[in-house]
Amino acid sequence: MEIFSVLYYFILTMDKKSFMPKSSLTFEAISQLHRAGHLNEAKKGYLKLLRINSCDANSLHGLGILLIQQKKPIEAISYLKKAIAQQPQNPVIQLHLANALKIQGLFDEAIQVLQKTISAHPNYIPALNNLGTIFYEKEQWQTAIDAYRLAIFKEPTFMDAYYNLGLAYAKQKNFKEAIQTYRILLENLPDHFAARFLLASTLMQEGHIADAILEFLVIESTHAFHFETQTNLATCYLKQGRLNEAKMHYLKAQNLRPADCQILYNLGVIHLQQGQIDAAIQYYQKAVAIDQNIFATHYNLGIAFLAKHHIPYALIHFKEALRIEPNNQAVAYTINRLSAQIPMLAAPVEYVKSLFDSYADHYDLHLIKTLDYQLPKLLTECLSLSLAKKLDILDIGCGTGLCGTLLKPYAERLIGIDLSEKMLEKANDKQCYDQLIAADFLEFLTDKYTCYDLVIAADVLVYRGELESVFKKVYQALKPAGVFAFNTEINTETDFMMNPSGRFSHHKNYINNLVKKMCFKIISCKTVKTRLHNKDDLYGYLYILERN
Repeated sequence: MEIFSVLYYFILTMDKKSFMPKSSLTFEAISQLHRAGHLNEAKKGYLKLLRINSCDANSLHGLGILLIQQKKPIEAISYLKKAIAQQPQNPVIQLHLANALKIQGLFDEAIQVLQKTISAHPNYIPALNNLGTIFYEKEQWQTAIDAYRLAIFKEPTFMDAYYNLGLAYAKQKNFKEAIQTYRILLENLPDHFAARFLLASTLMQEGHIADAILEFLVIESTHAFHFETQTNLATCYLKQGRLNEAKMHYLKAQNLRPADCQILYNLGVIHLQQGQIDAAIQYYQKAVAIDQNIFATHYNLGIAFLAKHHIPYALIHFKEALRIEPNNQAVAYTINRLSAQIPMLAAPVEYVKSLFDSYADHYDLHLIKTLDYQLPKLLTECLSLSLAKKLDILDIGCGTGLCGTLLKPYAERLIGIDLSEKMLEKANDKQCYDQLIAADFLEFLTDKYTCYDLVIAADVLVYRGELESVFKKVYQALKPAGVFAFNTEINTETDFMMNPSGRFSHHKNYINNLVKKMCFKIISCKTVKTRLHNKDDLYGYLYILERN
């Protein structure tokens, strides 16, 4: 957003609708041409007047302003200085000279001009405001704020200074004052678009999402086709976990900019999170058709086709992703397995990381309010007999800490580990973990022996098919009689399979065989509803195992 420098025309009383004949070489006629936007004709007129009288202050002043409009500040400075020589006490000419100097980057000289003006005319508010804009350009935020506040103190109805003051507060990261300043401006000028947009954006940035939505909706009511308002509304609704509302505003944004790859990608991500994989594929494909060189789009398309078991299509996009990032070993590994027709044993690590990075802002609200997610509570209830003493607990795939908040009262030490750093940022906000680690949990467990009383994995093993390696490493990490708590999704066809959701489901016999092979003992196994999926109940197994 631009700061407002005051640029008053030197004559305000002319009738803008009627023009004197161009042949009438009078200052009044030329100034009317100027105000009507006929800059070239007005310029010729001013120059003719100056050939008649080179000391005519009005013509020098008018030509200086015109040259500023034509983005010729050096020439403008020359004529404005000549005008000041004729009228050294005219604050309006001084104001315009300072503006031309600022445009040319001559900030210190502009400051000197304005300070001289203010000294001679202490109540000339436009000079104070423009002085603030120069300090703003010099990134001297507090000095700019002082100038704007003095302008407002002397003239409380001078609205441009409020707007500029809000901008300076925001640059100073004093968002509370910025918000208050924008609100004062909007009380006086409720239709001030820029101020309302900045107010809404600042509220969003500061986490006041509901208030931001209200302000953006006011903008939408009068500026329905403002692209940034639609995208910001979508972002706000995402933060509230309201995916359908977010989708609606991204669709409005897409109508405004059909070729915006980021919007198409975001729509793909939302549909994937909602389990609407075919729709997700369509949006990713539209994005790819516009730009073939975006890694994330090809990668997510590969995952989506993999989940639908369309291996040839998945390979096409994984290979395109590898073309874009030729040193990506995870993608190369996925391509090698699929090319050799070897089933995927787990969702690719980078997919899981990117999925949950994009999910972090709205994960809790979406799961709890939209998907009726009960898993942390159910697992904790199943663990009740094992939580009688203070425990060393490892929460693998801890996400935003939904389990951590429930486990904290029972923990001597609680460690959370997750691939997604953005999810860990949310978990850190809950202040329930003694340590948070960004890593692949299998790699983390490699050198851990008899460290933990409890290892919990809520909605983690659903992103892996093969679980033998998990059971081995968890077993070695547990203390004698330590407990492993986890959930799986149900299938009755094979040991494990990737579902269209991109998650894996497991046969109960596969889990039971691993329990015996790894010398665990089943303390509890329950079939429960873990969440909603496409508005249907999704069932799974909750296991509580004990190390022998």
